[in-house]
Amino acid sequence: MVDFSLTATPGRALPLAVSARGARIVDEHGRSMIDACGGAMVMGLGHAHPRLVEVVQRQVAELSFTYRFSFRNRPMLELAELLREIAPFPKAWSFFNSSGSESVESAIHLAILYWQLAGKPQKTDLISRWPSYHGSTLGAMALSGSGRRSAFEAVLAKHPIAPTAGADIRARRSPEAEAEWAARELEDAIVRRGPEHVAALFIEPITGSQGAAIPPPADYLRRVRELCDRYELLLVFDETITAMGRTGDWFAACHWPDALPDVITYAKGVTSGIVPFSGMLVRGEIAEVFESSPDGFPWGHTFSGYPLGCAVAAEVIRVIRDEQLLDAARTKGDWLRARLDELATRHAVIGQVRGRGLLQGIELVTDRETLTPLAGGTAKLTAECRARGLMIYPCPTTLGRTTVEAVLLAPPLVTPDSELAEIVEILDDSLAACQRSSEP
Repeated sequence: MVDFSLTATPGRALPLAVSARGARIVDEHGRSMIDACGGAMVMGLGHAHPRLVEVVQRQVAELSFTYRFSFRNRPMLELAELLREIAPFPKAWSFFNSSGSESVESAIHLAILYWQLAGKPQKTDLISRWPSYHGSTLGAMALSGSGRRSAFEAVLAKHPIAPTAGADIRARRSPEAEAEWAARELEDAIVRRGPEHVAALFIEPITGSQGAAIPPPADYLRRVRELCDRYELLLVFDETITAMGRTGDWFAACHWPDALPDVITYAKGVTSGIVPFSGMLVRGEIAEVFESSPDGFPWGHTFSGYPLGCAVAAEVIRVIRDEQLLDAARTKGDWLRARLDELATRHAVIGQVRGRGLLQGIELVTDRETLTPLAGGTAKLTAECRARGLMIYPCPTTLGRTTVEAVLLAPPLVTPDSELAEIVEILDDSLAACQRSSEP
């Protein structure tokens, strides 16, 4: 079949997927691959979960689309109620979009408009961190501390000006020292910009594709929350990857109750790849400012709150509850982490294993003495795994003049234990192949 689509990478003979169930994808030749990264950390409930397939069929036949300025719809109202029940902060309000980038854009709109309504229209600047990734639209890319922004640098605002805590393992700081250093760097960045001009701080609570599941050191997020309160900044958690059970709770924010954000954006796992969907959760005190405004929150997208997406997202929440998948993400994640830590004792190319729940990252190095990134290691390990029937997510990350080599694992929350064991077995063989190819 000839490919005239720019959607796929030109010049690459990618396999043709024809079907998928659970954690497996089958290509046109009948080869089965374990999808250990959920495509792009999307497949929280795996491929073709029967309850999601059923709700799509039912909702399409009943009502697939309404425009938000013309009608409300029942799935949208039901989803907003469900989200209020699971949100980490009280009185949460919701806004819905179709992608992580769109929801980040909506959070940008909300932050700037909020301060205008609050009588501080000069607060229009934004701060984010490096490394990070917030999306491919221009506003979201401007927040991203990523090498992907280089081609568009001339038209992007310079928002990522603070370091991500824990991103550089070569610093060898203790968790306490890392938290103190990163919080001080963040405060310096706020002061340099002038807090009277800054509307919001955007961070990934656990960094995703740029850095591979970097968790914050203890006490760091509490310090971040205190800085936002002191300097009157909205704190926005971008949970495009970490929401809907991925880390063992509904949102990663739930793990740090002393550092709750004002806004959470989420996407990917919220519909497990069945339909495009994303959202934004807003703390009650912030949302009420818009509720009392004559215009409300007027910025959005054509598919904001469309009933098909809302119905699927609501069913995802119900499935996670009914199948006790938050518990599964914790127990399966603990098992997977223990196996990855054991691999690290036998493969010198593993510089660090990190993450939470069923979001785990592996950083690759030449040796543990210097922790020098293993040049080309990300591409090598990804290829070795793929040749053995395993899909993992490559995360080469620009950090100053260094390219950090890392990969990400994000298997579906419903992955059977036998397939988790197979993931580890293939990783073991693939890491051994990388080790051999890196030896002089």
